[in-house]
Amino acid sequence: MYHILPESNGNTIGIRVEGQLSVDDYATLLPFVTEVIDHHGNIRILSDLRDFKGTNIRAMAKAICYLYKYASRVEKKVIIADEQWVYNWARLLGPLFKTEVRCYPSSKIERAWEWVSN
Repeated sequence: MYHILPESNGNTIGIRVEGQLSVDDYATLLPFVTEVIDHHGNIRILSDLRDFKGTNIRAMAKAICYLYKYASRVEKKVIIADEQWVYNWARLLGPLFKTEVRCYPSSKIERAWEWVSN
């Protein structure tokens, strides 16, 4: 399950993920992100993954294909997480983005918002 964070503004989208992301979650999230891209051209994303518990292979494949398609439209990407495995995945998938991807612990979320917004 995911929630769009209230700090989201303009082309900056904050997404908090809780539990597992399913294909159904992506069926609503990805069109929302596409709409922001269509409206603003480029986007900045903050993904709060503190409570992320994983995904299934079909959902992951859908997300990776989407990220690859729109990678050039992502100006900045920041990940909030306290688990090392999330940082490892971020390093592995980071090359799909044509921009810098930063990771911050949850204690630095304000700093992460500042970086992704400017």
